[in-house]
Amino acid sequence: MALTAITLLCFAALLPFPGLGDRDHSGEQGPVLVKVDVTNKFTNTILSYSTSVPKGMPMFGVLNKLQDSQSLNFTYSISKSYGIYLESVNGVAGSVANHTYWELLSKKGKSVRSLDVGIGCYQPKRNEIFIMNFTRWD
Repeated sequence: MALTAITLLCFAALLPFPGLGDRDHSGEQGPVLVKVDVTNKFTNTILSYSTSVPKGMPMFGVLNKLQDSQSLNFTYSISKSYGIYLESVNGVAGSVANHTYWELLSKKGKSVRSLDVGIGCYQPKRNEIFIMNFTRWD
């Protein structure tokens, strides 16, 4: 029941109405160019992808589009409590034993911030780079 409520709230935020789910809505409609960087601090690698998607598409949809059309590959699981959880990117999976995970970040200009929602609810914005950063927690 809680998962249903969370899912409905996320989908409601994604409806194509001006202002819903988008705090810095500019009034512009149409496609959004989404840039995605996959970084791995352990191997010092950065892979970049980009695609154009309808405004309001969640990152889960963006990642599926990239998986269908480019060499990006990802896996996920669905938590009854928290929704879609990113497990692996391009064959690299997080590990509880090694304290590693995929951190989700947003870069706009010089500012980089951690996201407070996952790929199921997050909507990328214009002039932003979505970063999936393979890292470790302490």
